[in-house]
Amino acid sequence: MDYSEALERIASLEPRGWRLGLDRMQELVRRAGLEDFVAGHGRPKYIHVAGTNGKGSVTAMVQAMLVEAGKPTGAYFSPFVFDPRERIQFGREMVSEDEFAALATELWPIGESLSETAFGGVTEFELKTLMGFLYWKQKDAKWVALEVGLGGRLDATNVVMPAACVIVSIGLDHTSVLGDTEECIATEKAGIIKKGRPVAVGEMGGRALEVIEAAAEEASAPCWRYGREIQVSDEGGGLFSVMTPVSMYTGLRPSMLGTVQVHNMALAVAALDLAGANAPEGALRAGALRAALPGRVQQTEVEGVRFVLDGAHNADAARSLRGTLAGLLPGGSRVVLLTGMVQGHDPEAFYRELAPIAAAAHAAPIAFHRSLAAHQVAEASTAAGITSTAHRGLIEALKAAVSDAGPTGCVIVTGSFYLVGEAGRALGLTS
Repeated sequence: MDYSEALERIASLEPRGWRLGLDRMQELVRRAGLEDFVAGHGRPKYIHVAGTNGKGSVTAMVQAMLVEAGKPTGAYFSPFVFDPRERIQFGREMVSEDEFAALATELWPIGESLSETAFGGVTEFELKTLMGFLYWKQKDAKWVALEVGLGGRLDATNVVMPAACVIVSIGLDHTSVLGDTEECIATEKAGIIKKGRPVAVGEMGGRALEVIEAAAEEASAPCWRYGREIQVSDEGGGLFSVMTPVSMYTGLRPSMLGTVQVHNMALAVAALDLAGANAPEGALRAGALRAALPGRVQQTEVEGVRFVLDGAHNADAARSLRGTLAGLLPGGSRVVLLTGMVQGHDPEAFYRELAPIAAAAHAAPIAFHRSLAAHQVAEASTAAGITSTAHRGLIEALKAAVSDAGPTGCVIVTGSFYLVGEAGRALGLTS
Protein backbone atom coordinates (compact mmCIF):
# COMPACT_ATOMS: atom_id res chain seq x y z
CA MET A 1 0.00 0.00 0.00
CA ASP A 2 1.14 3.57 -0.58
CA TYR A 3 1.10 6.35 2.02
CA SER A 4 -2.41 7.58 1.25
CA GLU A 5 -3.85 4.08 1.42
CA ALA A 6 -1.99 3.45 4.69
CA LEU A 7 -3.55 6.54 6.25
CA GLU A 8 -7.00 5.57 4.98
CA ARG A 9 -6.78 2.03 6.31
CA ILE A 10 -5.46 3.09 9.71
CA ALA A 11 -8.19 5.73 10.00
CA SER A 12 -10.77 2.96 9.50
CA LEU A 13 -9.67 1.16 12.67
CA GLU A 14 -11.34 1.58 16.02
CA PRO A 15 -10.18 4.57 18.09
CA ARG A 16 -8.01 3.79 21.10
CA GLY A 17 -10.36 5.21 23.77
CA TRP A 18 -12.91 2.48 23.12
CA ARG A 19 -10.47 -0.39 23.50
CA LEU A 20 -7.98 0.25 26.32
CA GLY A 21 -6.12 -2.87 27.44
CA LEU A 22 -2.74 -4.58 27.14
CA ASP A 23 -3.58 -8.17 26.22
CA ARG A 24 -4.16 -7.39 22.54
CA MET A 25 -1.06 -5.17 22.30
CA GLN A 26 1.09 -7.84 23.93
CA GLU A 27 -0.18 -10.37 21.40
CA LEU A 28 0.55 -7.98 18.55
CA VAL A 29 4.11 -7.54 19.79
CA ARG A 30 4.50 -11.32 20.03
CA ARG A 31 3.15 -11.97 16.52
CA ALA A 32 5.39 -9.23 15.10
CA GLY A 33 8.46 -10.82 16.69
CA LEU A 34 9.21 -7.69 18.70
CA GLU A 35 9.06 -9.07 22.24
CA ASP A 36 12.81 -8.81 22.80
CA PHE A 37 12.97 -5.28 21.41
CA VAL A 38 10.04 -4.10 23.52
CA ALA A 39 10.78 -5.69 26.88
CA GLY A 40 13.65 -8.17 26.52
CA HIS A 41 17.42 -8.03 26.60
CA GLY A 42 17.56 -6.49 23.12
CA ARG A 43 15.44 -3.47 24.01
CA PRO A 44 16.57 0.15 23.79
CA LYS A 45 16.45 2.31 26.88
CA TYR A 46 12.87 3.57 26.97
CA ILE A 47 11.99 6.71 28.89
CA HIS A 48 8.23 6.37 29.35
CA VAL A 49 6.34 9.64 29.95
CA ALA A 50 2.79 9.99 31.31
CA GLY A 51 0.79 12.92 32.69
CA THR A 52 -2.39 14.90 32.30
CA ASN A 53 -0.52 17.91 30.90
CA GLY A 54 3.08 18.42 29.81
CA LYS A 55 3.93 14.88 28.78
CA GLY A 56 4.54 15.87 25.16
CA SER A 57 6.88 18.69 26.17
CA VAL A 58 8.89 16.42 28.47
CA THR A 59 9.09 13.78 25.75
CA ALA A 60 10.33 16.35 23.23
CA MET A 61 12.99 17.61 25.63
CA VAL A 62 14.18 14.09 26.45
CA GLN A 63 14.36 13.36 22.72
CA ALA A 64 16.28 16.55 21.91
CA MET A 65 18.75 16.13 24.79
CA LEU A 66 19.52 12.54 23.81
CA VAL A 67 19.99 13.49 20.16
CA GLU A 68 22.32 16.33 21.14
CA ALA A 69 24.27 13.80 23.23
CA GLY A 70 24.82 11.78 20.05
CA LYS A 71 22.61 8.85 21.03
CA PRO A 72 20.54 7.02 18.37
CA THR A 73 17.10 8.05 19.60
CA GLY A 74 13.54 7.21 18.65
CA ALA A 75 10.53 9.19 19.85
CA TYR A 76 6.78 8.71 19.97
CA PHE A 77 4.22 11.49 20.42
CA SER A 78 0.47 11.53 21.09
CA PRO A 79 -1.48 13.12 19.59
CA PHE A 80 -0.13 14.41 16.30
CA VAL A 81 -1.08 17.96 15.34
CA PHE A 82 -0.42 18.65 11.65
CA ASP A 83 0.95 15.41 10.22
CA PRO A 84 0.31 11.79 11.32
CA ARG A 85 4.03 11.08 10.90
CA GLU A 86 4.76 13.32 13.91
CA ARG A 87 3.97 10.31 16.08
CA ILE A 88 6.98 8.23 14.99
CA GLN A 89 10.42 9.82 14.84
CA PHE A 90 14.09 8.92 14.79
CA GLY A 91 16.72 11.50 15.59
CA ARG A 92 14.50 14.53 15.33
CA GLU A 93 13.03 13.56 11.97
CA MET A 94 9.60 12.16 11.29
CA VAL A 95 9.28 8.79 9.62
CA SER A 96 9.11 9.36 5.86
CA GLU A 97 5.93 8.73 3.90
CA ASP A 98 7.51 5.73 2.16
CA GLU A 99 8.72 4.27 5.44
CA PHE A 100 5.32 4.85 7.06
CA ALA A 101 3.62 3.02 4.19
CA ALA A 102 6.12 0.15 4.32
CA LEU A 103 5.63 -0.29 8.08
CA ALA A 104 1.85 -0.29 7.69
CA THR A 105 2.05 -2.80 4.83
CA GLU A 106 4.21 -5.18 6.86
CA LEU A 107 2.16 -5.00 10.06
CA TRP A 108 -1.37 -4.74 8.66
CA PRO A 109 -1.78 -8.53 8.17
CA ILE A 110 -0.71 -9.09 11.78
CA GLY A 111 -3.37 -6.66 12.95
CA GLU A 112 -5.98 -8.33 10.75
CA SER A 113 -5.03 -11.75 12.09
CA LEU A 114 -6.37 -10.76 15.51
CA SER A 115 -9.79 -9.68 14.29
CA GLU A 116 -11.15 -13.24 14.19
CA THR A 117 -9.75 -14.15 17.62
CA ALA A 118 -10.84 -13.45 21.18
CA PHE A 119 -8.47 -10.48 21.20
CA GLY A 120 -10.63 -8.58 18.71
CA GLY A 121 -9.61 -6.05 16.08
CA VAL A 122 -6.55 -3.86 16.53
CA THR A 123 -7.07 -0.14 17.24
CA GLU A 124 -5.46 2.66 15.26
CA PHE A 125 -3.29 3.62 18.23
CA GLU A 126 -2.10 0.06 18.78
CA LEU A 127 -1.10 -0.32 15.15
CA LYS A 128 0.78 3.00 15.12
CA THR A 129 2.55 2.06 18.34
CA LEU A 130 3.56 -1.28 16.82
CA MET A 131 4.81 0.58 13.74
CA GLY A 132 6.97 2.70 16.02
CA PHE A 133 8.57 -0.34 17.64
CA LEU A 134 9.37 -1.91 14.28
CA TYR A 135 10.73 1.39 12.91
CA TRP A 136 13.06 1.95 15.87
CA LYS A 137 14.31 -1.62 15.57
CA GLN A 138 15.05 -1.06 11.90
CA LYS A 139 16.91 2.16 12.78
CA ASP A 140 18.82 0.41 15.60
CA ALA A 141 17.62 2.93 18.18
CA LYS A 142 19.40 2.67 21.52
CA TRP A 143 17.07 5.11 23.29
CA VAL A 144 13.36 5.92 22.86
CA ALA A 145 11.44 8.84 24.36
CA LEU A 146 7.97 7.31 24.58
CA GLU A 147 4.86 9.38 25.30
CA VAL A 148 1.80 7.64 26.74
CA GLY A 149 -1.37 8.03 24.70
CA LEU A 150 -4.13 7.90 27.35
CA GLY A 151 -3.77 7.17 31.05
CA GLY A 152 -0.91 4.74 31.46
CA ARG A 153 -1.80 1.42 33.06
CA LEU A 154 -3.79 0.16 30.05
CA ASP A 155 -2.18 2.29 27.35
CA ALA A 156 -0.70 0.43 24.38
CA THR A 157 2.75 1.89 25.08
CA ASN A 158 2.79 0.19 28.50
CA VAL A 159 4.16 -3.05 27.08
CA VAL A 160 7.72 -1.71 27.37
CA MET A 161 10.21 -2.26 30.16
CA PRO A 162 11.55 1.27 30.70
CA ALA A 163 14.94 2.47 31.86
CA ALA A 164 13.03 5.24 33.65
CA CYS A 165 9.60 6.77 33.59
CA VAL A 166 8.12 10.20 34.25
CA ILE A 167 4.72 11.21 35.60
CA VAL A 168 4.52 14.90 34.78
CA SER A 169 1.21 16.02 36.26
CA ILE A 170 -2.17 14.85 37.48
CA GLY A 171 -5.43 16.67 36.72
CA LEU A 172 -9.07 15.96 35.98
CA ASP A 173 -9.28 14.97 32.32
CA HIS A 174 -10.71 11.99 30.41
CA THR A 175 -12.70 11.32 33.57
CA SER A 176 -15.17 9.01 31.82
CA VAL A 177 -12.27 6.64 31.07
CA LEU A 178 -9.72 7.25 33.85
CA GLY A 179 -11.94 8.07 36.83
CA ASP A 180 -13.40 11.23 38.28
CA THR A 181 -10.93 11.96 41.09
CA GLU A 182 -7.24 12.86 41.02
CA GLU A 183 -6.53 9.73 43.06
CA CYS A 184 -8.15 7.53 40.40
CA ILE A 185 -6.28 9.26 37.60
CA ALA A 186 -2.99 9.05 39.52
CA THR A 187 -3.55 5.31 39.93
CA GLU A 188 -3.97 4.90 36.18
CA LYS A 189 -0.87 6.93 35.35
CA ALA A 190 1.19 5.23 38.06
CA GLY A 191 0.52 2.00 36.17
CA ILE A 192 3.59 2.71 34.02
CA ILE A 193 5.87 2.22 37.05
CA LYS A 194 7.68 -1.12 36.78
CA LYS A 195 9.48 -3.15 39.42
CA GLY A 196 12.82 -1.57 40.28
CA ARG A 197 12.59 1.02 37.49
CA PRO A 198 13.04 4.64 38.65
CA VAL A 199 10.44 7.37 38.25
CA ALA A 200 10.59 11.18 38.15
CA VAL A 201 7.43 12.87 39.44
CA GLY A 202 6.31 16.42 38.72
CA GLU A 203 4.68 18.96 40.98
CA MET A 204 1.18 17.83 41.97
CA GLY A 205 -1.41 17.74 44.72
CA GLY A 206 -0.88 15.77 47.91
CA ARG A 207 -3.30 12.88 47.36
CA ALA A 208 -2.15 12.28 43.78
CA LEU A 209 1.47 12.34 44.91
CA GLU A 210 0.71 9.91 47.73
CA VAL A 211 -0.81 7.46 45.25
CA ILE A 212 2.27 7.60 43.03
CA GLU A 213 4.68 7.36 45.96
CA ALA A 214 2.83 4.28 47.20
CA ALA A 215 2.98 2.67 43.74
CA ALA A 216 6.73 3.39 43.53
CA GLU A 217 7.31 1.95 46.99
CA GLU A 218 5.34 -1.19 46.16
CA ALA A 219 7.44 -1.65 43.01
CA SER A 220 10.72 -0.87 44.84
CA ALA A 221 11.17 1.90 42.26
CA PRO A 222 13.42 4.85 43.17
CA CYS A 223 11.28 8.00 43.14
CA TRP A 224 12.57 11.54 42.56
CA ARG A 225 10.03 14.29 43.16
CA TYR A 226 10.04 17.83 41.79
CA GLY A 227 10.75 20.27 44.60
CA ARG A 228 12.49 17.60 46.69
CA GLU A 229 15.03 15.38 44.95
CA ILE A 230 14.69 17.52 41.80
CA GLN A 231 15.48 21.19 42.45
CA VAL A 232 15.49 24.21 40.14
CA SER A 233 17.28 27.53 40.73
CA ASP A 234 16.77 30.71 38.73
CA GLU A 235 20.15 32.01 37.58
CA GLY A 236 18.64 35.15 36.05
CA GLY A 237 18.59 36.19 32.43
CA GLY A 238 16.24 33.32 31.57
CA LEU A 239 18.76 30.66 32.64
CA PHE A 240 18.18 27.94 35.21
CA SER A 241 20.10 25.30 37.14
CA VAL A 242 18.69 21.82 37.68
CA MET A 243 19.92 19.72 40.58
CA THR A 244 19.28 16.01 41.05
CA PRO A 245 20.68 13.65 43.68
CA VAL A 246 23.55 12.77 41.35
CA SER A 247 24.32 15.92 39.34
CA MET A 248 23.91 19.66 38.92
CA TYR A 249 23.47 21.32 35.53
CA THR A 250 23.69 25.05 34.91
CA GLY A 251 22.81 27.49 32.14
CA LEU A 252 19.66 25.67 30.99
CA ARG A 253 16.95 27.54 29.09
CA PRO A 254 13.81 25.94 27.58
CA SER A 255 12.97 27.12 24.10
CA MET A 256 9.31 26.13 24.37
CA LEU A 257 7.08 28.90 25.65
CA GLY A 258 4.94 28.45 28.72
CA THR A 259 5.07 29.01 32.43
CA VAL A 260 5.47 25.27 33.09
CA GLN A 261 8.34 24.58 30.71
CA VAL A 262 11.10 25.08 33.31
CA HIS A 263 9.34 22.42 35.40
CA ASN A 264 9.10 20.14 32.36
CA MET A 265 12.77 20.70 31.49
CA ALA A 266 13.81 19.73 35.01
CA LEU A 267 11.83 16.47 34.75
CA ALA A 268 13.49 15.67 31.42
CA VAL A 269 16.94 16.23 32.94
CA ALA A 270 16.05 14.08 35.95
CA ALA A 271 14.75 11.29 33.72
CA LEU A 272 18.05 11.16 31.85
CA ASP A 273 19.96 10.95 35.13
CA LEU A 274 17.66 8.18 36.38
CA ALA A 275 18.10 6.24 33.14
CA GLY A 276 21.90 6.57 33.26
CA ALA A 277 22.22 8.57 30.06
CA ASN A 278 25.43 10.33 31.15
CA ALA A 279 24.56 13.19 28.83
CA PRO A 280 27.07 16.07 28.83
CA GLU A 281 25.86 19.38 30.25
CA GLY A 282 26.29 20.98 26.82
CA ALA A 283 23.93 18.42 25.28
CA LEU A 284 21.30 19.20 27.91
CA ARG A 285 21.61 22.93 27.22
CA ALA A 286 21.41 22.46 23.46
CA GLY A 287 18.54 19.99 23.74
CA ALA A 288 16.50 22.30 25.96
CA LEU A 289 17.01 25.09 23.43
CA ARG A 290 16.22 23.00 20.36
CA ALA A 291 13.28 20.96 21.63
CA ALA A 292 10.12 21.87 19.75
CA LEU A 293 6.59 20.61 19.55
CA PRO A 294 3.77 21.85 17.30
CA GLY A 295 0.62 23.23 18.87
CA ARG A 296 2.12 24.24 22.20
CA VAL A 297 1.99 28.04 22.52
CA GLN A 298 2.92 28.12 18.84
CA GLN A 299 2.96 31.63 17.41
CA THR A 300 2.47 32.74 13.84
CA GLU A 301 1.37 35.80 11.92
CA VAL A 302 -0.81 35.61 8.82
CA GLU A 303 -1.54 38.76 6.82
CA GLY A 304 -0.70 40.91 9.80
CA VAL A 305 -2.90 38.99 12.25
CA ARG A 306 -1.24 37.44 15.29
CA PHE A 307 -2.16 33.85 16.19
CA VAL A 308 -1.23 31.66 19.13
CA LEU A 309 -2.09 27.96 18.77
CA ASP A 310 -2.20 25.77 21.86
CA GLY A 311 -3.84 22.39 22.34
CA ALA A 312 -4.94 23.04 25.94
CA HIS A 313 -8.18 21.18 26.60
CA ASN A 314 -8.67 20.99 30.37
CA ALA A 315 -8.86 23.49 33.21
CA ASP A 316 -5.27 23.08 34.39
CA ALA A 317 -3.89 23.57 30.90
CA ALA A 318 -6.15 26.60 30.35
CA ARG A 319 -4.88 28.16 33.58
CA SER A 320 -1.29 27.62 32.44
CA LEU A 321 -2.08 29.08 29.00
CA ARG A 322 -3.66 32.15 30.59
CA GLY A 323 -0.51 32.76 32.65
CA THR A 324 1.70 32.33 29.60
CA LEU A 325 -0.37 34.74 27.50
CA ALA A 326 -0.20 37.36 30.26
CA GLY A 327 3.55 37.53 29.75
CA LEU A 328 3.45 37.08 25.99
CA LEU A 329 0.89 39.64 24.77
CA PRO A 330 1.10 43.42 25.09
CA GLY A 331 -1.09 44.88 27.83
CA GLY A 332 -4.59 45.70 26.66
CA SER A 333 -4.51 43.29 23.70
CA ARG A 334 -7.91 42.11 22.58
CA VAL A 335 -7.87 38.33 22.95
CA VAL A 336 -10.35 36.35 20.86
CA LEU A 337 -10.68 32.57 21.02
CA LEU A 338 -11.09 30.35 17.97
CA THR A 339 -12.15 27.20 19.75
CA GLY A 340 -13.70 23.77 19.73
CA MET A 341 -13.62 20.73 21.98
CA VAL A 342 -14.14 16.99 21.93
CA GLN A 343 -16.08 14.80 24.34
CA GLY A 344 -14.46 13.62 27.55
CA HIS A 345 -13.47 17.01 28.95
CA ASP A 346 -15.21 19.68 31.04
CA PRO A 347 -15.75 22.60 28.64
CA GLU A 348 -17.26 25.04 31.12
CA ALA A 349 -14.37 24.58 33.57
CA PHE A 350 -11.93 25.04 30.69
CA TYR A 351 -13.47 28.31 29.49
CA ARG A 352 -13.88 29.61 33.04
CA GLU A 353 -10.08 29.70 33.30
CA LEU A 354 -9.81 31.74 30.09
CA ALA A 355 -12.72 34.09 30.79
CA PRO A 356 -10.58 36.75 32.54
CA ILE A 357 -8.56 37.38 29.37
CA ALA A 358 -10.94 36.46 26.52
CA ALA A 359 -13.05 39.22 24.98
CA ALA A 360 -14.99 36.78 22.79
CA ALA A 361 -15.04 33.21 21.51
CA HIS A 362 -15.87 31.76 18.10
CA ALA A 363 -16.71 28.05 18.18
CA ALA A 364 -15.91 25.90 15.16
CA PRO A 365 -16.92 22.31 14.37
CA ILE A 366 -14.08 19.77 14.36
CA ALA A 367 -13.82 16.94 11.83
CA PHE A 368 -13.50 14.24 14.50
CA HIS A 369 -15.96 11.53 15.54
CA ARG A 370 -16.01 12.59 19.22
CA SER A 371 -16.19 16.35 18.71
CA LEU A 372 -18.74 18.50 20.48
CA ALA A 373 -21.10 20.47 18.25
CA ALA A 374 -20.12 24.11 17.86
CA HIS A 375 -23.31 25.25 19.58
CA GLN A 376 -22.46 23.10 22.62
CA VAL A 377 -19.03 24.69 22.83
CA ALA A 378 -20.51 28.18 22.47
CA GLU A 379 -23.04 27.45 25.20
CA ALA A 380 -20.32 26.26 27.56
CA SER A 381 -18.07 29.24 26.94
CA THR A 382 -21.01 31.62 27.29
CA ALA A 383 -21.92 29.99 30.60
CA ALA A 384 -18.31 30.54 31.68
CA GLY A 385 -18.63 34.27 30.99
CA ILE A 386 -17.27 34.65 27.45
CA THR A 387 -19.39 36.20 24.69
CA SER A 388 -19.54 33.34 22.19
CA THR A 389 -20.75 32.57 18.68
CA ALA A 390 -21.18 29.16 17.05
CA HIS A 391 -20.22 28.77 13.38
CA ARG A 392 -21.06 26.24 10.70
CA GLY A 393 -17.49 25.72 9.51
CA LEU A 394 -13.87 26.33 10.44
CA ILE A 395 -13.17 28.95 7.77
CA GLU A 396 -16.27 30.90 8.74
CA ALA A 397 -15.20 30.83 12.39
CA LEU A 398 -11.63 31.75 11.49
CA LYS A 399 -12.70 34.80 9.50
CA ALA A 400 -15.05 35.91 12.27
CA ALA A 401 -12.33 35.56 14.92
CA VAL A 402 -9.86 37.58 12.83
CA SER A 403 -12.43 40.34 12.28
CA ASP A 404 -13.33 40.34 15.98
CA ALA A 405 -9.68 40.58 17.11
CA GLY A 406 -8.95 43.55 14.88
CA PRO A 407 -5.51 44.66 13.69
CA THR A 408 -4.00 44.92 17.19
CA GLY A 409 -5.63 41.88 18.77
CA CYS A 410 -4.68 38.22 18.91
CA VAL A 411 -6.54 35.06 17.94
CA ILE A 412 -5.95 32.15 20.33
CA VAL A 413 -6.69 28.76 18.74
CA THR A 414 -7.34 26.37 21.61
CA GLY A 415 -9.57 23.72 23.16
CA SER A 416 -8.42 20.70 21.15
CA PHE A 417 -5.31 19.47 19.35
CA TYR A 418 -7.62 18.35 16.54
CA LEU A 419 -8.82 21.93 16.08
CA VAL A 420 -5.27 23.28 16.33
CA GLY A 421 -4.25 20.89 13.56
CA GLU A 422 -7.15 21.83 11.28
CA ALA A 423 -6.75 25.57 11.87
CA GLY A 424 -2.96 25.37 11.58
CA ARG A 425 -3.18 23.65 8.23
CA ALA A 426 -5.67 26.29 7.07
CA LEU A 427 -3.12 28.92 8.09
CA GLY A 428 -0.36 27.16 6.16
CA LEU A 429 1.50 25.66 9.13
CA THR A 430 3.23 22.29 9.01
CA SER A 431 5.26 20.16 11.39
